[in-house]
Amino acid sequence: MNHRDRGIIKYSPFLIPEHRKMLKELREKEERIHPSCHDEQKYEEWNRIIFEAMELASYLSIQYIHNYRLCCVIGRVHYYDQLNQTLRFKEKDSGKIHYIHVSSIKDIKTAPFSPDIIPLV
Repeated sequence: MNHRDRGIIKYSPFLIPEHRKMLKELREKEERIHPSCHDEQKYEEWNRIIFEAMELASYLSIQYIHNYRLCCVIGRVHYYDQLNQTLRFKEKDSGKIHYIHVSSIKDIKTAPFSPDIIPLV
């Protein structure tokens, strides 16, 4: 190997800022998650879980798509608008309200019980 040889550096691509920007946009576009259609049985199960959580004031863990990214939030159902198929969800820690459309939901689970939570009976 010649002492003037740059090694692996000579094989790295020369990118101008415009190319880097285009590559970043392309990578973000490829990583996007698109909403998928769910069958009627899945919606029925989610409705049961949502109404049960509202009745017992229990916490839920919801995974949903927002701006082509998968988001996960834990909290309580504040209101469920059946006409518009929108879920108003209050986050557990921050108290922030999330408006989640049912078609953007990927999964709903009941959150595990923690000792600091006292269920309303």
